[in-house]
Amino acid sequence: MKKYILASCFLLPTLSFASNIPKAFDTRPVLPSVNKMRHEDWTWKNFAMLPNMEKLHTDPQNKNRYMMTQTISDENPQTTITFYGTKQRPEVAVIEARTWGAGNTQDSLFIRLDMLKGNIPLKSNCNFRQVSISESDKDSDGFSYETGATLDFQQAYILPKNISSLPAAKHDLYVASSQVETYVITGSFQTQAYTLSVITPQKNKLGQLINTYGWNTNNQGKKVNCTVN
Repeated sequence: MKKYILASCFLLPTLSFASNIPKAFDTRPVLPSVNKMRHEDWTWKNFAMLPNMEKLHTDPQNKNRYMMTQTISDENPQTTITFYGTKQRPEVAVIEARTWGAGNTQDSLFIRLDMLKGNIPLKSNCNFRQVSISESDKDSDGFSYETGATLDFQQAYILPKNISSLPAAKHDLYVASSQVETYVITGSFQTQAYTLSVITPQKNKLGQLINTYGWNTNNQGKKVNCTVN
């Protein structure tokens, strides 16, 4: 999920409408990669061994940064894990699961690491829940349209090395997750929904990484520097 899409959730008045986001989630497709993050040192060489991983290349959106992306699934929901960091080592992994179509998001199983039993929530000025927006207008040709979004949650937490729902590991991981659904109504009803998890082994960098790879506005629409306690 791109930061500018998330930021748009807070630019309009808060209203409420029904969400199609499903009640069931399936985190199993990403667990082999997440467990590698938990068990092994964070090096480009280690993560390059993951299946369906592209080669390391420069990040076109961030100067002097590098990245490589693992494709977990091209199906619905499309799921990827992208590692970002310096030339020397990766510093963050971003898991995205995204689906779109005509009201079909209720049929998709999203990646929800925050649902793993044994997570420890962290206090943050960038934790939000249940924010909804909508707007009606006309385009340049005079056709009416409606757009909106529902933010289900944004949460920072620890994925402990001794978490009860996973095997014991070498590293604690620090995670911030979010889930958003957007819609557009023109001649038809189109939706896009996605989950995002920002993962790092360095707690002191999580707030900065939320701003860079997750979100940078609060529920009043103001830009903030995310901090995590």
